Amino acid sequence: MQEYLTESLLVSAYDLHYRMMPQAREFLSDLHWDTIWATPTLLIVDSGGYELGNLWDGAEVRRGERQPRTFQKEDYRQLVGMLPRDRDLLVVTWDHVTQEAERLSLEEQIREASQFCTENTEFMVDFLLKPEQGERFIDADRVRERCSDMTHFDVIGVTEKELGDSILDRAFNLLKLRRVLDDAQIATPIHVFGALDPLFIRLYFMCGAEVFDGLTWLRYGIFQGVSVYKEAAALLSSDFGRDESGRLTRQQISYLRELRALKRELKEIAKSQQGKQDFEVTERSMIDMLNEINVGLRARGVGNGW
Repeated sequence: MQEYLTESLLVSAYDLHYRMMPQAREFLSDLHWDTIWATPTLLIVDSGGYELGNLWDGAEVRRGERQPRTFQKEDYRQLVGMLPRDRDLLVVTWDHVTQEAERLSLEEQIREASQFCTENTEFMVDFLLKPEQGERFIDADRVRERCSDMTHFDVIGVTEKELGDSILDRAFNLLKLRRVLDDAQIATPIHVFGALDPLFIRLYFMCGAEVFDGLTWLRYGIFQGVSVYKEAAALLSSDFGRDESGRLTRQQISYLRELRALKRELKEIAKSQQGKQDFEVTERSMIDMLNEINVGLRARGVGNGW
């Protein structure tokens, strides 16, 4: 897929540390321009919390306790020190995968992330915002209190599961976070980790997020803007070839094309909405937004109401 992954790609520091990725050693050396990882214009390096914790991508089918190898904050710091300095990298701050009672306060999170920025001035920094001590979800009102300390981050990230329990809660909290940043005149983009499903990209984009990542396009198929299992995608797209490996490659290329088309569509929406007044953030407005997404899909022959 190398020649089709030209724009951006997220890789895990955990996988780099344990050399689980092809050409990982070369990537962490002066030979990085000769590796497959040189192709994407922007490479995002995640800090490895997904592999260490038990927060699951909504698209995952098999779930259970992970048995990760040891990967600590100092391991991450050393790996970041090995990253190439002569290319565009967006590096995510350390993901504190801890019990609710052991989590850092927002002030402590900002302090650590700011120090990370100071130590790594060659990189763009994605500040991963986490719930505070004793909390399960991000508190947008607390962010309002500390907005002035967050202006130097290039991206502000949240995991999808830490936005709320339900789809409505997550959408509402994300929109509230975007409003808090806008009110403070902070245009920093929001990154939703673990949300690359076309439906949720639309939803979270309409709630103010602009950066998305996930594994859905590798686990499932995409057909007319909806994720389906791969065999169904092959049937719907009339790809009945007997060459299984060839079919999977063709399908994955088509999924990437659908995601690129979706990105162009959302860019046009953003362009058309520039300068328009924001609507009031209420539960009714959120339901209207969900229905607007669904009506658009039904117009293309998919979806049957929320």
